[in-house]
Amino acid sequence: MKVSDSHAQTDQIPEQHIVIAGAGRVGYQTAQVLTDCGHEVYLIERDPKTVERIIGGWTGVVIEGDAEDPQVLSRADPSQADVFAALTGDATINFAICAEMQHLSKGIRTIARVNDPNRENMSNAFIDEIVYPERTGSNATVNRIQRENIRVLEDVTKDINILNIRVHPQSPAAGKQLNEILLPDGCHVISDADGTEVARPETTLDRSRRYLSAAEPNTVDDAQKLLIG
Repeated sequence: MKVSDSHAQTDQIPEQHIVIAGAGRVGYQTAQVLTDCGHEVYLIERDPKTVERIIGGWTGVVIEGDAEDPQVLSRADPSQADVFAALTGDATINFAICAEMQHLSKGIRTIARVNDPNRENMSNAFIDEIVYPERTGSNATVNRIQRENIRVLEDVTKDINILNIRVHPQSPAAGKQLNEILLPDGCHVISDADGTEVARPETTLDRSRRYLSAAEPNTVDDAQKLLIG
């Protein structure tokens, strides 16, 4: 097993000690972003070639080994860790690693990656959060396809979509106050056009301006018809 210690120097105190299992496209990118945010990240990867590829440009700690092995997990200092994220490409393995990490560090918050949307909402005693990266990727693609009118923000809740909608000048809602518009049940406009205040009944939906809206999945289509046309 090989460990590469970070050589990066910073005066910023790490906000969290985070352990990530899996240095593939999801795990490595996640680790990079977290490190940029000032967190202390330990990255566990069992494939020697992957370790060699990332070790030169990585500013965190890389541990070569199988995260399913408790001895490998113990090298990541689990007793000091705040969060553990199992982000390998195998959901079954991710669940098993999270369970093992919970045994090594009581109270640690665990996150497991799944590759099947049907497993997003499943419950597990050893997992606090489940992530499905493909959904975020598809949202980003949708935003680029329909960038002029509506953008889907990353899922911040499990069953509610947070939308950034541009009011089309010719839409039924353009130029009207919210108290004059019959929004579909399960849909609410959140912010004013400048994003500086919470929307109120007297808020006017200006033409060609963008507003944040919260919508249950089955109301998104009706909300688009009303605000975009």
